[in-house]
Amino acid sequence: MRFGPWVLLVLVALVILWAARGVLAPFIVGGVIAYAFSPVVQVAQQRTGWPRIVVIGIGYLIAVAILIVLGLLLAEPASREFATLATGGPDAIADLVRGLIGADSITIGGQVHSVTEIADALESQISALLGSPGDALHLAREIGSFLLDSFLAIVVSFYLLLDGPHLVDRLTLRVPQHRRERLTSILSHIHLILGRWMRGQLLLIALVAAVTYVILGPILHVPHSLAIAILTGILEVIPLIGPLIATAIAGTVAFSSGGPTLALIVVVVYVVIRQIEDQIVVPIVIGRFVHLHPVVTIFAVLVGLSVYGLLGGLLGVPVAAAAMVVFNEFFPPDNPEPPPEEPAPPAEEPAPA
Repeated sequence: MRFGPWVLLVLVALVILWAARGVLAPFIVGGVIAYAFSPVVQVAQQRTGWPRIVVIGIGYLIAVAILIVLGLLLAEPASREFATLATGGPDAIADLVRGLIGADSITIGGQVHSVTEIADALESQISALLGSPGDALHLAREIGSFLLDSFLAIVVSFYLLLDGPHLVDRLTLRVPQHRRERLTSILSHIHLILGRWMRGQLLLIALVAAVTYVILGPILHVPHSLAIAILTGILEVIPLIGPLIATAIAGTVAFSSGGPTLALIVVVVYVVIRQIEDQIVVPIVIGRFVHLHPVVTIFAVLVGLSVYGLLGGLLGVPVAAAAMVVFNEFFPPDNPEPPPEEPAPPAEEPAPA
């Protein structure tokens, strides 16, 4: 088999992507959105018989309406809690350090520092950072960049939802006919894995945030429960590392407000939620298609973070799963495990003479 032109094409594509990595973020986000909701658009189009562009337009209107409702309900209390959590963070850390060392001072580099001094220094640094004109200008620039990237992601997702299936068909037709069937099989398997993973992650974010808020807020009365729940849901998409960070934040706030007993309860709650999610929710919502060894998962996340920051860390696991599909296709095991044999039916007794 001759793979020369294809290998060259892949290398050229990788070089182009690496050169354009600074502007890829909105295209990646738009592609993820389109990929996650393309099956929904397809089903709605088949059931209604409406043109695809009409279905997509109605879907965008529904999404905007949901975001507006959530913004009206959650924007004001969430922003207030996030601001309080940010300003109260040093005090919470100071309470945690004080509880862990059992004293009001700590020795660093041969010098004795009180926990209160450390907390005040952290709070003054945060206030100076937020109050300086240069950082305010930088913050405004970052907000403008975020809004522009969000608009580009929406535009890209719209066009990919509209023309995505035709693009895949046109690309497939360029493959030689004797390889087309195998390529279609690989792409279908990858599509099954990535589609369920992306839709499942969106559902898990909402589910984990809602459950966390109900437990931390109305039940345990932990301060800033809404902000912590939103952070927990967002951090859920970062495998392994995200849940640990969310547990540390919630545990620190709980320790500061209710002492070690409440902090221990919160940590146990997070561990239980994680176990229920891994053992029950994930197999049902996402399935076991994205089944990677923990070492492979950690490696994929760390490589993604080092190559493309937070976005790379988020996409590390699905990219590794897609690569595993391709690897298994081209390098299948020599002796695959046979399927379990069904028990043989009981032998019939001979008829009496």
